[in-house]
Amino acid sequence: MATLTLERLLASMGFGSRKEARSLVRMGLVELDGKVLEDPFMEFKERPEFITVNGEEAPTVDKLYVMLYKPTDVECSHNARDHKSVFELVPERFTAMGIQSVGRLDADSSGLLLLSNQGDFIHKVESPKKGLLKKYRVTLARPFTEAQKAELLAGVMLKDERRPVLAREIEIDGDAVVVAIGEGLYHQVRRMFAAVGNHVETLERISIGPVALDRSLGEGGWRFLTDEEVAALS
Repeated sequence: MATLTLERLLASMGFGSRKEARSLVRMGLVELDGKVLEDPFMEFKERPEFITVNGEEAPTVDKLYVMLYKPTDVECSHNARDHKSVFELVPERFTAMGIQSVGRLDADSSGLLLLSNQGDFIHKVESPKKGLLKKYRVTLARPFTEAQKAELLAGVMLKDERRPVLAREIEIDGDAVVVAIGEGLYHQVRRMFAAVGNHVETLERISIGPVALDRSLGEGGWRFLTDEEVAALS
């Protein structure tokens, strides 16, 4: 295994190439425990927990597991066409580290979005075989009836799907409906309610498996997942 030098550490954290990392050090922009580091080739016996780069105190993780409170009018794409990209809401260096959205929310939807640069993690969370229920809180254009609830729980056919798609759980929450699904098909929740004669006006994802949206983040806010959250989703 290659020796962990300061330049390698910075590059692994998305602060540019090793050459660019060396420049950051030589400009006096890198600190550890309040001390400016001057040698880009200094070696670490152990990976430090945090390092400060250009004023940003950054955890030295190279595996990204992030929770984002996605607002509406933001796209889950690196090449957003009509709106801002969700990747503009997290540090730019995360893109250099290969961060991707874990599943998607359309531009008209808000709520819990997971981001990661770990392919195995992304696959496990997205796969229906993992059995992670995704819960959404929706408001509807028309009253939600018991007949519509029964249809959704029994399963409805959606265009271009080969078998019925069903709601796993349905609860009433004030003037909203909370629905849980096991898949992540294109516009699935909106299409399911349309199939029973209703129309979704607002849609917010509130949980994926055991991990709930952290509302303290506020729309557009993010944080790293805890070790416990990552383990629960893996």
